[in-house]
Amino acid sequence: MNVTIFPTGKGGVASAVNYLLSDKDHEGKKRSIPPEILSGDPNTFEAIANATKRLHKYTSGVVAFRDHESVTPEQINTVIDTFRSTFLPGLELDKNFADFWVMHREKGNVELHFLVANTELVSTQQLNIHPPGAKNIAFFNAFSAVMNDSFGFAQVVPDPLKISLKPFEAKSPNGKKDKKAKGDFATVLHSEIVGGFITNRNQLIGYLTRNGIDVAKVGSDFLTVRLPGQQKNTRLKGPLFCKDSDYAELVAQHHQSKIPKYLTQQEAQEQKDKLVAGIEARLAFNVRRYLTPKPRAVRAQQLVSMPFMAPDRTRPKAVEPPPKRMADHLNDHLRSLKEHAAPKPPVSTADLPHQVARRQTDQEQAALLPSIGNAAQGGLEAQIGSLSLQYHSLLLLLAGAKGKRATLLKSQIMALEQKLSALNLELEKKKAQTPEVKLPDI
Repeated sequence: MNVTIFPTGKGGVASAVNYLLSDKDHEGKKRSIPPEILSGDPNTFEAIANATKRLHKYTSGVVAFRDHESVTPEQINTVIDTFRSTFLPGLELDKNFADFWVMHREKGNVELHFLVANTELVSTQQLNIHPPGAKNIAFFNAFSAVMNDSFGFAQVVPDPLKISLKPFEAKSPNGKKDKKAKGDFATVLHSEIVGGFITNRNQLIGYLTRNGIDVAKVGSDFLTVRLPGQQKNTRLKGPLFCKDSDYAELVAQHHQSKIPKYLTQQEAQEQKDKLVAGIEARLAFNVRRYLTPKPRAVRAQQLVSMPFMAPDRTRPKAVEPPPKRMADHLNDHLRSLKEHAAPKPPVSTADLPHQVARRQTDQEQAALLPSIGNAAQGGLEAQIGSLSLQYHSLLLLLAGAKGKRATLLKSQIMALEQKLSALNLELEKKKAQTPEVKLPDI
């Protein structure tokens, strides 16, 4: 499961509402399963969002589950409630904010599309659930991490190649606009990098130039290019476009992102602590900005008249709930997710991937406690585990590789073998120096 915020929200909201409810998808094809309204009234939401004179009238996004991730109707309702209490804490639906939720299922997975009006209904001030900045990105990432862990889903691991190559999916060489041409170019560029034919930024620039893409400016951490068919330049930022990027490491991270990752108990608690801290900070902001009475006269409102609603504009004295209440509230939602999970055939939960990962890490951490020597040993074991995953991924790729790509993969495998051999030797030395600690039975 992952949350994506779309770069939309300017102008009227009618087009966004119409798309969510349309029986055709973004390619104009008829949806095999019609959209389903989960919460909100489209006409009321449209009137509220359009009532402001501000340019940014709404925020649009989606909570998307992967193909193999199944959820029950009760869990979907809990996800929506948790989303609201996380990113709009202290505010009440229909009193302080308005939103609209629609479910799409025609792709084979569940997608919960949402629109949130960028206006707090009592004060009429701007309301932004997704402000710019790294802190907000980390807040949303913590939400996804905690929700995936509660569902028992694998974590979303960023793929540096997928992120960096996204702009090239918009246009393709020679200005072709059909989907196949766009996809073909992105796929070929991806293959060139993964296959080792493009190993640094200079080679990437040469490849782009040969394929009809004008590189207008080269910065330390970006490229400015003119993509075919576009009238303006596009600035490309990301790992691939940095001057000193290690392309071999980026390819390794790309392969690593394909391996399911589950949180250990310690990691899960750290993410939950981050999420609670983010909720508390946003609650304090909402109380201060929207729920605290102002001593001076209220400024002229930016909203036009809304005859369809007459909100209560009286402001009660703000009382901020204690921090513990926010954590308890979050735990209630997470508990509800597990209680309403779809029944599954009985299996040994001890052998589930995230339980195995968690058990192994907990055993490692138990062994780390007695001495500093064990701490070094645990660090070596973690490095060996990570490199082993990369090693086996490269072996799988080598099975279908030929020519130059096979040669490159073999050299990478040999380098990993040497590194693993050195680390294993060092680990054996550490074990010989460290007294053996008997672990309790689990």
